[in-house]
Amino acid sequence: MKNSAIARLLRSADSRLRLASLGKNFRIAVLTLAGIVLIALLCSRLLALLPNHWLTPLTLLSVPAFALAASLAFLRRPAPAHVARAVDARAGTKELFLTAALIEQSPGEFRGIVLDQAEERAGQLSASQLLPLRWMPGARDVLLAFAALYAAVLWLPQLDPFKMDAKRQEVSKQEQRLAETKKITALRKEELKEKGTALSEQVEQALAKLDKTLKEVKPGERELNAKKLNEQAQDFSELWKKINASLPKEVLEKAAQQFGDAQQRQEMKDLINKLKKGDSEGLKQAMEKLRQEMQKIAQQPEGADKREQLEKIAKQLGQMASQMREQLGDKGVNEALQRALEQMDMSKLKDLAKDALDGANESMKLGEDELKRLGEMFKDAQNLEDALKNLAAAKQLNDKGQLDGDKAQQANAKSQQDYEKLYKDLLAQMGEKGEGEGQGQQGNGNGKAGQNPGIGKGGTVGEDDTAKSDFKKEKDKVQLGAGKLLMEWKEEGVGETGQKSGDYQQAVRAVKQGVSEAIRNEQVPPGYHGAIQKYFDRLPEKSAK
Repeated sequence: MKNSAIARLLRSADSRLRLASLGKNFRIAVLTLAGIVLIALLCSRLLALLPNHWLTPLTLLSVPAFALAASLAFLRRPAPAHVARAVDARAGTKELFLTAALIEQSPGEFRGIVLDQAEERAGQLSASQLLPLRWMPGARDVLLAFAALYAAVLWLPQLDPFKMDAKRQEVSKQEQRLAETKKITALRKEELKEKGTALSEQVEQALAKLDKTLKEVKPGERELNAKKLNEQAQDFSELWKKINASLPKEVLEKAAQQFGDAQQRQEMKDLINKLKKGDSEGLKQAMEKLRQEMQKIAQQPEGADKREQLEKIAKQLGQMASQMREQLGDKGVNEALQRALEQMDMSKLKDLAKDALDGANESMKLGEDELKRLGEMFKDAQNLEDALKNLAAAKQLNDKGQLDGDKAQQANAKSQQDYEKLYKDLLAQMGEKGEGEGQGQQGNGNGKAGQNPGIGKGGTVGEDDTAKSDFKKEKDKVQLGAGKLLMEWKEEGVGETGQKSGDYQQAVRAVKQGVSEAIRNEQVPPGYHGAIQKYFDRLPEKSAK
């Protein structure tokens, strides 16, 4: 019977009944979901109880997808008896096909007759005519439901009677800002790992090279020594400029803007002064203590007590940040602490509390890294300045033929402080050797006569301050600028521009160039380089009219 007309008719009827059931289920699911979405849309637009970005024309496309999934999930295949009964009902065959479908399960006297009649009747029938698929009413209902939803999405006004949407927007902005600050902190950490120690390594290499040079110099090789010392001085001068450019500048102490009691301000000031000498441990420990306290508070359950303790920690961190900003002024430290304060303020929002405190914790760790970096830079700057001073002293000793590397090795000099003490002692000994003795008829006397003291005899030379003489007090007319006298007023009026203006500009440039050369040649102590260069750089190259 599998290939009989009866079987073909019933199989076709079975497929059409399943398609009809699927369409019916899809229609019901779409209308149900559309109703739920419409209610949610009304709550979102008119009452702002739900976020508005949940319901957009694009998100409404999920309605038919869910409806189709639900329809397939609840679809069931009809039983053979149900299919046969449906065919009998539409064909008016009075249970002929139902009997034919069930007669195979039990032998009967009239079985062959029934099957022959059903077979003949099945060849005359078509399942598409008996069970037509009427899809247009269901499609109409689905399209009307979607039209209503899209119209509501496009034209319903956005109201916010309970200020719920405003709160959500504020949380969203804070969330975006929190993600941005955490990203900045992560990028800065990577930057410190890659570039933080590069300059310090250069300083260590330069100091090691200088130590080797000062221990290898020979008193009889003055020209060679001078060449090496000048090369070293140039290298140290360039390194000092790099370090100095990275250190905070123009820091002012504004006591009126400092918080906390006088003892706390003084303690913080002492820690900052230690940092400027290269010791960052005190400030790092103070910040680490605050960070650990914040971590303990973050693990506590939400409540008024937790908020109060966080406020206290934030106040202490704010005091530290304010004083370091006023007395230290380093950009990296300031930005790290400001981000930590901003993130702690974001932790007041319940939805962002955990992430915000985690971000503040990372920002404070970055602040400790910034302090470590800054302490190393201050230490490097001090070592470079000491090295430049020692190079200047070494040049003086070399000019006198007294620079000897063996003395540095005997003194076991390692640090720049060791070389400073050694060269100071050598220069003092040179000064003592300049004292000579003189003998006269009236008695013995001691006086400085250079490196080679002499012995002479003669009378004491007397002077009478009351005696008249032709002595005149005069000041030598020396040239104070780098150029000549540019002009002289001989009549009233405005002088002509042109050659004189050009001479003025050339003279100013020459002065600036002379200052730069003097700084490069270490004729000016390193600590004054910035201020002197800045002063001369501000000189206008155009004369005032």
